[in-house]
Amino acid sequence: MQAEITLDTSLRYLKGVGPERHKILERLGLLTLEDLFYFFPRRYEDRSQVKKVPELVEGQKECVRGQISSRGIIRMRRGQILFRTVMTEGDKTLFCSWFNQPYMAKVFSPRSTVTFYGKVEREGKFFRMIHPEFELHAPESPKPNIHSGRIVPIYPLTENLSQKGLRQLIFYLITNHLSLPKESLPLAMRKKLDFKDAAFALRQIHFPGTFADLERAYRRLVFDEFFLMQTVVRMKRNQFQKENQGLSHKNGEETVGRLLESSGFTLTEGQNRTIDQVLSDMRRSRPMNRLVQGDVGSGKTIVSAAALAFTAANGFQGALMAPTEVLAQQHYFTVSRWLEPLGIACGFLAQNMKPQEKGDVLRRVLDGEIQILIGTHALIQDRVRFKHLGLVVVDEQHKFGVFQRAKLREKSGTPPHFLLTTATPIPRTLALTLYGDLDISTIRELPGGRQPVRTFWVEEGKRKEVYALLDSLLEKGRQAYVICPLIEEKDFSAKGVLTAREELASVFSHRRVGVLHGRMKSAEKEKVMRDFKERRLDLLVSTVVIEVGVDVPNATLMIIENAERFGLAQLHQLRGRVGRGTEESFCVLFSESPGEETAARLSAFEEMRGGFEIADKDLEIRGAGDIVGEKQHGLPQLRIGDLGKDMELLVLAREEATRLVDGDPRLGLPPNRQIREAIRRRYRLSEKKKLTVVA
Repeated sequence: MQAEITLDTSLRYLKGVGPERHKILERLGLLTLEDLFYFFPRRYEDRSQVKKVPELVEGQKECVRGQISSRGIIRMRRGQILFRTVMTEGDKTLFCSWFNQPYMAKVFSPRSTVTFYGKVEREGKFFRMIHPEFELHAPESPKPNIHSGRIVPIYPLTENLSQKGLRQLIFYLITNHLSLPKESLPLAMRKKLDFKDAAFALRQIHFPGTFADLERAYRRLVFDEFFLMQTVVRMKRNQFQKENQGLSHKNGEETVGRLLESSGFTLTEGQNRTIDQVLSDMRRSRPMNRLVQGDVGSGKTIVSAAALAFTAANGFQGALMAPTEVLAQQHYFTVSRWLEPLGIACGFLAQNMKPQEKGDVLRRVLDGEIQILIGTHALIQDRVRFKHLGLVVVDEQHKFGVFQRAKLREKSGTPPHFLLTTATPIPRTLALTLYGDLDISTIRELPGGRQPVRTFWVEEGKRKEVYALLDSLLEKGRQAYVICPLIEEKDFSAKGVLTAREELASVFSHRRVGVLHGRMKSAEKEKVMRDFKERRLDLLVSTVVIEVGVDVPNATLMIIENAERFGLAQLHQLRGRVGRGTEESFCVLFSESPGEETAARLSAFEEMRGGFEIADKDLEIRGAGDIVGEKQHGLPQLRIGDLGKDMELLVLAREEATRLVDGDPRLGLPPNRQIREAIRRRYRLSEKKKLTVVA
């Protein structure tokens, strides 16, 4: 007796899938019928206009239908085998050819009716197509067109899987099992938003009748995806605030005031506003959950230091986690210089410290002797235990996954306040939507005295001029960076930092050239950065380990090799290492003969200055998935939605999810139970698990 077919049924049991094809489909992540339903086309070809042979246009991809007048195998001079069909109508003839595929002779019978799709070329007086797609038509048992005479889906493939084979499989699934996927949206919501039902959307996204139907299907499925995601985020936020009592901070404003006064900074309006928002959050009885985003050099570190001083003044401990050891060390030097004169003890923890040194730090943290612990992801290790953790600061939070941040949250019995910072801004609407469980502060202004960094994109022929600029700046006592994408050259397609260091040490033999990369030991990296900061090095050749946070005001030139290998946001981060003082600064991008898209990107970067402007452009070019990554919000990878292109639907989904959860927090009302079930399926939750834990 055959088992019941469900969405969870293995594709192994779908008609047309044998053991070998099952293994091939697994490589695409296709395991169940549900996976195949939601495996969407990457594009479509309009093959709805079917022509006759005399109507064909040379140079165009065309659909042509007719009868085979003859076919046969031709043996070529060099041993190649050519199979050819002939289709003649009136005085026009079309040859279709396949090389080294003699088995094709068994596919076509004389006088068979067939539709070919391919690029039309000329062969003397005749038309020809090379290796066209085809669809046979049997008059005695007419079948629906799948590969021709319609808008045809084009799917992502893997080795040994053809478009026709996958398309036929999905067509069979849609035709015979479309009742399996359940409707996720209540009828009232569908009517309000003018959405078609789920069955229509799935049928039309795979095999659209018209492009208008395809657009309707796309909007419905994208909304579904965003709506479920936003519902989960909203439920998580509400539940967390309801269930967790925070560590209310009652005093400490005087300590923060002394810090700001002694730092020597004149705070910008954005910094003052953000510090006020952070301290206000920490006074409340619920845990702070705030993201501070600001442009490169906007002064987020002093905001973090103010929050850390505030928690220490209230008798709690603070933790600051940075993504690289270089940045963590810099934060330690900066923050400890600010806080220790206030009587606040700071400590540093990294993966590569000596066991005895690390053990001493861990003991002092547990005893409460160290009030502020600064380090890398070493802070999330199980051995790290705090006496009374009140605040967690995660710097450059996009470098960490959601589960790494959660490990820090677990270091305290009562949830600590959480402050996330990033110098990689994303558009505010996108930020509010992705990080729906966070409050967001934005710092747009730069501290006074900063000048825009003059940026140039050049090719190899300009290297002598760039080196002349470099030498003149070094002669004035300035310093410079040279950034390479690799440590060692592998295929000579990109410059390695070790090779670049040798070349520069030779060209600038009268200068002090240092090197920095991720394979160096902690002590070596620390010494190089200290030497550069204290001007014992003139020129630092480095990988992107100095991408964020490194602050050397005397450095006024940034040279980036193979700039085409970096995204706009990363180029902006690297450029932000210079221009941190009052002197005029420069950024030079080397990129030899990039493609058209890269050339446009680098040209645009020359003119763009602000991180938010660049974030918008990066979002337009690369899409949000590349910018923030699925790991940032802890939700499954998007199947169809594009967080940049589909912003309108993203905002709509957020509004509807907020309205839904605020009115029915547990989704217990009858019309909303189908949404709850859809969330369970999408996020693979059992009945015993709470919906609110998935993000």
